Amino acid sequence: MMRIDLIFVLLSALNSSVNSRVFYIIPERMSWSEAQTYCRQKHTDLATLDDQADIAELKTFPKFKENMWIGLYQQTGTSPWIWSDQSKSVFRLWASKQPNNYGGIQFCVYISPDGSWNDWDCLEKMPFICYDMKRQIVRFEVKSSQILILNDPELKKKILAKIEQTLKEEGLTEEAKLSWNLISGENVFQRMWYQKNEVSQTPCRRIRN
Repeated sequence: MMRIDLIFVLLSALNSSVNSRVFYIIPERMSWSEAQTYCRQKHTDLATLDDQADIAELKTFPKFKENMWIGLYQQTGTSPWIWSDQSKSVFRLWASKQPNNYGGIQFCVYISPDGSWNDWDCLEKMPFICYDMKRQIVRFEVKSSQILILNDPELKKKILAKIEQTLKEEGLTEEAKLSWNLISGENVFQRMWYQKNEVSQTPCRRIRN
């Protein structure tokens, strides 16, 4: 069986403590659905918040001075709260006695400057928060005792799947997508030759396939 060793040079840059999202404060006042449309057109979606670190980051934004829509909502008063981007995040930071669906019309969520959440009428116009996924480049070496056609599409697909599996173990979120960073006129892989006893001095993580 062919054995491929993948050596990740920048794997340490990916871990669960690193926020995978970039947030954007949008000062224009819109209804929740209008804000969702705007975020999906200009960015990725309305903000999904995973933990207290996300709240702390938002509090550093100078424009975060009033209530703002985030991506959490429900379809009816008895349906579960879900995120606009279909994230499985179960993090919630409801204000005291919230959500209460006052008047039976509060199906969307805003975040207050203190970080707490409140359900509200989706037609209300207020500023909102969008997000994009951060982009990170991972460079690695593929070593094999056999001569491989590394730029073969099927082989690249298998290698990418193996990389994705490994990075998820290191904290890559389910929402993140991997792809090859292609530069016009160049191949993904560049062949390098090593002496038999040559040892790389770069700290790395090795995965055998």
